[in-house]
Amino acid sequence: MSNPTIAGKRPAYSASNALAALGRAISEIKAEDGLTWSDVGAILGVSDDQASKYAEGTATMNAVTFGRGKREWNGRFTGYFDRLCVESRPGSVDDRLAAHSVLQAAMTLSDALTKSDEIPLEMIRANRAVLENARDAIEEQLSKLRPAA
Repeated sequence: MSNPTIAGKRPAYSASNALAALGRAISEIKAEDGLTWSDVGAILGVSDDQASKYAEGTATMNAVTFGRGKREWNGRFTGYFDRLCVESRPGSVDDRLAAHSVLQAAMTLSDALTKSDEIPLEMIRANRAVLENARDAIEEQLSKLRPAA
């Protein structure tokens, strides 16, 4: 990314940094998996020229294309982008709130399991925000393990 984190300074979430994060991931995946631009384009549902533009950071992809990349490569595709989204947020991660979110979700799941051997879909729907907050808190903690870009 063109604006790395330096001495505690958070990177800016900018269009160029977002494109660079996704482009870096695509380039690494192409090299690591021995793919051609035609292969990458086929997976993303675009032409080989468009796939290479994504890797260069000179083109913006739509949500469908982003979803195809995430489905195929998951964190390998979104890792740098996800980190940019977390690290560019104002303020710092509050570890106490993160722990509380995880424990709140654990209690919610545990309570549901006291009534049944499986967690009902209705409970998941009713507590979606609690579960998503816990997921976000865990992802923020795990992001501390990633080396700086």
